[in-house]
Parts: sequence; C-alpha cells; structure tokens
Amino acid sequence: MSYPFFLTFLTTILTPCLADQVAFHADSQYNDGKYGSYVTQIFKSHPQVTAVPIVNFMKPFTSCDDGSYLFLAPRGDAADATPMILDVTGSPIWASTQKYGEVYNLQVQKYKNEAFLTFWGGNDAVGGHGIGTYFMLDQQYQERYRIEAANGLGADLHVFTITESGTALISIYDTKYTNLDSKVGYERQGWIWDSIFQVIDLETGEAVFEWRANDHIEVAQSYAAVNEAAETDPWDAYHLNSVEKDKEGNYLISCRYLRALIYIDGRTGDVLWQLGGHKNSFTDLSGGKATTFLGQHDAHFLEKDGKTFVTFFDNNADWDHSMDDQSKGTRIELDFEARTAKLDVAMYDPTTKILSSSQGSYQTLPNGHVVLGYGFNGAMAEFSEDGKLLCDAYFQPSSTFGTGAVQSYRNLRFNWTAYPITKPSLVFDEQTLYMSWNGATEVASWLLVDFDDDETNNAATDDNDDENVRPSRRSPSSTTLIPKSGFETEYKVDINTSLKRFLRVIALDSTGLPLGTSEAVDIGDLAAVEAEADSMEEEKQRIANETIDQRILIGFGGLAGLSVVLVLLWSFTRRRKAGYRVVGHRHQGSEEKENDRRGAFIHAWQHLRAKLPGRRDSGDDWGDLAAAEGLLTEEESRMIALQIPGTGGGYR
Repeated sequence: MSYPFFLTFLTTILTPCLADQVAFHADSQYNDGKYGSYVTQIFKSHPQVTAVPIVNFMKPFTSCDDGSYLFLAPRGDAADATPMILDVTGSPIWASTQKYGEVYNLQVQKYKNEAFLTFWGGNDAVGGHGIGTYFMLDQQYQERYRIEAANGLGADLHVFTITESGTALISIYDTKYTNLDSKVGYERQGWIWDSIFQVIDLETGEAVFEWRANDHIEVAQSYAAVNEAAETDPWDAYHLNSVEKDKEGNYLISCRYLRALIYIDGRTGDVLWQLGGHKNSFTDLSGGKATTFLGQHDAHFLEKDGKTFVTFFDNNADWDHSMDDQSKGTRIELDFEARTAKLDVAMYDPTTKILSSSQGSYQTLPNGHVVLGYGFNGAMAEFSEDGKLLCDAYFQPSSTFGTGAVQSYRNLRFNWTAYPITKPSLVFDEQTLYMSWNGATEVASWLLVDFDDDETNNAATDDNDDENVRPSRRSPSSTTLIPKSGFETEYKVDINTSLKRFLRVIALDSTGLPLGTSEAVDIGDLAAVEAEADSMEEEKQRIANETIDQRILIGFGGLAGLSVVLVLLWSFTRRRKAGYRVVGHRHQGSEEKENDRRGAFIHAWQHLRAKLPGRRDSGDDWGDLAAAEGLLTEEESRMIALQIPGTGGGYR
C-alpha cells in the first residue's frame, strides 16, 4: 500500500488513549516503598517487555527536553538486568527482550559514521569487575559486532569507548603474582588484580596497544586494604574504571582505589601527571577540594572558554570509607603551566542526600548541561552548567537508597533513531486494541485498517485467473488514524462497531510515511458482517435524508407563512390607502410567476441533491459546494441562493 492510498480511505481521526502507566511525580508513598521496591509495568501488546520501571520524577525531565532520550540499564536485587531507553516522560522507547547477563554502560557511539547501541554483558560477580562481551547493535537492533578482549584476556565491564580513529578502548582485570613489599607492612609477594586497558582494532579484534597498571604504578599508592592476596582472592589494588583518549594520543584514566586521575603517555605508557592520590602533581587552589576525592568514576577532559577541565562523578565513598554524606558531579580547572587545580563547580541534589558507594557517571551535554547517574542508587539528575538542579528521576524508592536493590552503572542521554526489523505488535483483549512497536523511534500515529477476511490466508496465484475461484481479497472498508501515545496506545472498540472482523495497524511517521504493519487480529463477534454494516450505513443515510427533507419542508412552511403574512399586510394597506387615492392595481400573472419561481427552485434543489448524495448531512455550505464544483447552472445557483437561507444564511 502507498501513502496516497491511506489518504484515500482515511475517515476518522481519534484522540489517543495512553495504555502506559503514568509516571509518578514527587510521590512520597513511592519513595516510602508503598508500591514496592522496584515498581514496573507490563504491556498487553508486548508482554516480553517486563522490567521497565515506572519513574518517580522529583523534578520532571520534560523541563529538560532537548529531544534526546534517557539510557539506563537497571539491575540489582530487585531489578532484572535490562538495557533500556526511556523518553523524558518515563515512557519506554526500547527495552531489550534478549538476555545478556548483567548489563553495564549502555550508550550510543559512532563507528564509521554509523550510530550504534553499545554495552557490556556478562558475569559481574568477579570482585567488583567482570568477564563478558561488548555488544554493538545497529539502528535495527541487530548485532553487528561482538568484541572480546585480546591476548586471551576477559573483557571487563567498566570501559568500552570507540575512538575517533575507529579503535575501541576496553578495560581488563587480570591476576598477577607480584612483589608487595612497596606496601608498608607487606614485605612479601602476593596475587593482585592488575588493571589493564587495551586499544582494539574493531575489524580484526587485535590489540594495537596495551597498558598495565602494575608496570608503571607501585601498589604502595593504593588506599585499599590488603586482603590475603591469594590466587583465589587477589588484592584489587588499582581498580581502573574509566579511560579516555585525547587529541594528543594520550590517555586519561581513573583508578578508584588510587583516588586519582592519571594521565598516561600514549606511546610509552609512562605517567605524565596525576590529580589526587598519594602522588598528586597539582597545587590545590581550593583548600583540598580539587585534589581530594574518593571512589570516583567516569573521568573526562572538557575544553571550555580556552580552559581545560576534568570532570568526574565523585562518589565521596567506597565500600570502606566516606568523605561526605552525598555524591557529587565535579568539574575541576587545571593549569598545566602553573600545575594548579581549582574546583570550578560541584553538582549535587540540595534536597536529597544520595551517597553512592560504587558506580556513577558524569556526562556533559552539547548544551552545557550535566547529567549525573548515581550508579549504586537508581537515580539520575540533570544540572545547569553552573550546577543548578533542573531535573531529577528515581527508579527506586529513595527509602531503599544504599541497599543495592536497583543499580545502573551509568545513566546517560543521547539522540537515537531506530527502525526495528520486527513488526509492530497488535493485541485485541477485552474489547480493546493495544498497539506498540518496541524500539521504533519515528512512529507518530497508527492507521487502523479493517478487512472482511484475513488476507494472509487469501493469497491469489498468478495462474488462477477465474474470478469465481480466486479467494476474496477485500480492500479496506475503513481506516482510523490514532495518534501514538506513549509506548503502548490503546483503542476501545465500540460494541456497535461497523469495523470488519480482521484488523491491522500500520505505523506512520510524522509525514504519514508507513514504517511497518502488524499482523492481523480477529475481533470476532464484535465485528459487523458486511450486510449489517451496509444496512447500518443505509439506515444512517436514510435518517440523514429524512432530516434534510424535514428541514426543506420546514423551510417551505416558513416561506409559505411569510407569504401569507405579506399578502394580508399588502391587502390591509391597500384598503387603507384606497380612500385617499389609487396608487395602482395588482399586476396580472404575479401568482403564476411566483409559482414558476418556486418550481424552478425545487428543480434546482433536486439537481443539487442528486449531485451531492454523500454530503446530505455533511454540514457544508450547499451553495459554496455547488459553486466550487460547478454542479449547477448560473440560474440554478442564483435560485438556490435566493430561496435557501443556508446558502447565505441557513439550512445545513
């Protein structure tokens, strides 16, 4: 079917009905856990989508609507691990129905000028990191790349960043037996988790660069307490959690247990400088606030107004320590010539103290706003460039913050356009149609089309030319345009519907272009059979015709009454004036001419009604329609205009 075909049959436009459960707004009972530890919703049209949270917006993200979506991957004691995309109202755009294990770091990245959904999936129960795989899904949600670590190592969950040169940065944890004597009180050897990052050629899977923390940084710099350092329980001395490559070809890394950001030479692997930690390279101009942080995540460079900044999520806590009662987004200005560091802004929620002992993200948007993901706690927030809280969303009750019930390693925002290869979903249940298309970003409306027969079972063959043998393939008898609302739109089927038995929906974009068609559903006994439907239409037409005829008779009655009044007035006036002088006498043949005019009017009226059979109850201006479509002669148009007030003032 083509789009003009849709327009040809378009008959009805309906107000959308939202099937999604509406998000909460600053709901205290939600935060108290009265609705549960992880409040989710299910969808009739897509029951496989089961783990989407109903968000509690403390400050609605509709106030931060820049056209981008919210990207998160909830998991935890209460949440099933599911990567998903939400719009600013909290309604899902996409939720994966495929299981990847635990999922981390969902984001949009570009490779060869093509946008991909990227994330890590695997087993995260390996000492605060994991072993798994990096996935790249295209804009049809098809897996195009699956990336493993090189050199026989296991891919860690923390880092998967595609560089401008088309390589990927990945993090790795590997056990190593090493000398611990640089750590005071541990003059022996033991097993550690060495932090590693590789630069991977995405086409070959080979590592073109590899850096190991233990080759360049002594374990003595670690703030983490030493455990037994056994082979079965290595000591996590560094805990690498972010890597970024800059335009110079060097690398900025964050090591949680060193409490430091470290700048690595991209050729030699040597440490060029360090912000924070035991070997801090900068003078702090902010009384310690620029170089003292704890458990930090997601470090980035930021160039702004000719100045260089580093940004990161400052947890202000790890599993064993805390420096504050809430986590913050931190932006620090660096002066490399003077080797000074100054706190530029710290971003935090002034109303709720959210302290995340692990995970977290800091993202600078193109408009300068900052998005924080709270990692260990199911929350994300957006701030102005100067640190004012603008929007705030919870995916779990605030009363359960700190329990790990709902976590999402990073919560980010991206633009995303996708066209799934799946079909839209349509379900009929309890006199209601439910329609959705998981992952489709461009659907603006649904076109509901009805048929007498399920056309999928009535395919005619080319060599079957006998019209009496060929199965019936009835064209759609009617269509209804339903604006899309939320993830799932619902449409109530009236018990007296004139719809045919089989229904489909066609997803349309904002220009009316068809994107995909659902399978047919059978509405059974609710459907009107063809004869009944035709009878209903004929009855509606008969009533409409009778209504018009009654209006005409009333019009004629009014004209006749007016004529009688005018005649009486004329006679009375004539008799009164006869005593004074004779002003004239009645012109012979006037009654005949009046009858001729009425006859001409009736003829013109019948001609017009015959020309416009389908518009007798349309409410259109009859004279205007007739003139526009050239249906009457000039004399007939004049007669209609003179006799019917509706063509200049009345019957419709």
